[in-house]
Amino acid sequence: MLATLTSLARRLFSPGTVRAQGGSAILALAVAGLIGTTLLALPFLARATNDFQVGASTAPSVCNPAAAAAEHGLWRIENDPVFLASMTGTPPTAIYTLSLTAGDATVNVTSESVAAEAEGISAFLTVTPNSIIENTPTTVSYTLLVINNDNEEHVITRAEADPRAHSPVHLTGTTTGMTTADPIFTAGRWRWFLAPGVTIAPFGGQATLEWQATFDEGAGNYWTGASIRVENVGSVSAPMSAAIRVDDATSDVDIVTSVTPSQVSAGSPETFTYTLTATNNGVDTLTAEWFEHAVSRDLDYDPGSTSGISAADPQISHDVINDRSVHRWGVNPTTMLPGVPITLSFTLSGALLPGTIFAVSSMRTVEDTGPSNQPTVNTGETAPITAVRAFHINATINGCTVDIDATLGSTGIEVISWVKP
Repeated sequence: MLATLTSLARRLFSPGTVRAQGGSAILALAVAGLIGTTLLALPFLARATNDFQVGASTAPSVCNPAAAAAEHGLWRIENDPVFLASMTGTPPTAIYTLSLTAGDATVNVTSESVAAEAEGISAFLTVTPNSIIENTPTTVSYTLLVINNDNEEHVITRAEADPRAHSPVHLTGTTTGMTTADPIFTAGRWRWFLAPGVTIAPFGGQATLEWQATFDEGAGNYWTGASIRVENVGSVSAPMSAAIRVDDATSDVDIVTSVTPSQVSAGSPETFTYTLTATNNGVDTLTAEWFEHAVSRDLDYDPGSTSGISAADPQISHDVINDRSVHRWGVNPTTMLPGVPITLSFTLSGALLPGTIFAVSSMRTVEDTGPSNQPTVNTGETAPITAVRAFHINATINGCTVDIDATLGSTGIEVISWVKP
């Protein structure tokens, strides 16, 4: 099999050879990575063959092998934990040789000490409304925003949205923006194919994809992830920002939690500012009794940091079941006038491992006649903080160099910048 793939790679990389697919000529750059690397590059093949598109009459660039080698580095970061563990030095670095038909490519992967800046292609997903009542069919609107802060234009060839652990129903004919075609639902995801592609201008160019869905779920928090496919770059993930909170009943009180920063470098000490905002949506004045905030034990409360309706430090306990630190502020009596928000702010500090953590905030009013240890309202899991590990990849072959800045977080690899000749 390897011999067959090697033969295919040599044919695909012969001067002037391209492979047509769906009316576009697509260079199977990643096939070259199979030579001398056995099956390591097989998953990487699928992404590269879809990302590197050229015109039907265009011959392969002499720097395509360097691009393929850089893509191989991206694949190893995301899928090869043994490779990550092998990185040594300060900063951690790994250098390896990839044997291609065009020669040997040198791939240098460095783990940066801080997260890469948001330069290049970024994607953000939001949803409104983000708070609904359980088992009540509700129409929600999603917006996927793409921003190009690179110094060259980029082409978006595909968009995906992944409703995790829930099944909203897409409303036919509601897609607008980058396309008006309905998505294809496959493998639990909505997928829009953008042909021939949507070009995003450099230096702040933007594009949006909007659609609606019917949402009908039980109480809980529900997240939707998203990603875009960028020609000559790869997949770029949107942060986990599209969250819908479903409550089991209506309440006169609403509580919302925000946090800054929401994306940090894994392993780097950071200070996070949380703000809890409670609003009395009823017609009668209420009295707040206590506020609680539960979050990862990797974060420690900063003494003296509380402000807003209280300046006192909270009582801190350990939620053994969920392995979280619970912070409680007694705020009785604090008046909650109808329609007037009250806030409680504080800071927590710590270093996080790669991934995403959430917080759960709650509060109770004196007027609540339920069990005294139960909140009047809570947020469910909210205020995500994603810790990412940043990487720089340098791939060189036959005088051609490709440089990539990327981050690895809970949603996978996000390409921040891709620079090639």
